[in-house]
Amino acid sequence: MNRSTVFEEDLQLHEMRQAEQKLRLLEKEFAEIPKRLAQELKDRECTMPPLPEIRERELRRQHEQLVSRGEINNMQRIQAKSMTLLILLLAATGSLIWWGVRLMQG
Repeated sequence: MNRSTVFEEDLQLHEMRQAEQKLRLLEKEFAEIPKRLAQELKDRECTMPPLPEIRERELRRQHEQLVSRGEINNMQRIQAKSMTLLILLLAATGSLIWWGVRLMQG
């Protein structure tokens, strides 16, 4: 046999061995998958779900972060101003109606 054909055969053999090693590694990984899934299922069964109180606390904390005390005071101040303007508007409307009725009566 020629030296180049021997070298090519050695290269092919080497490539085939590498491919075989990769396949064996994949086979081992696939063999471990059911074990890992069983362990994850067991861990989930043993883990206690979070209490509803924890969720409520988290929601309350998020709400408090969004709305600070300063914002609440500002909202109350704005509502008080709006209420004052509404009362003044109703008083002005009432006085105009009263004035109009007085003019009609003569």
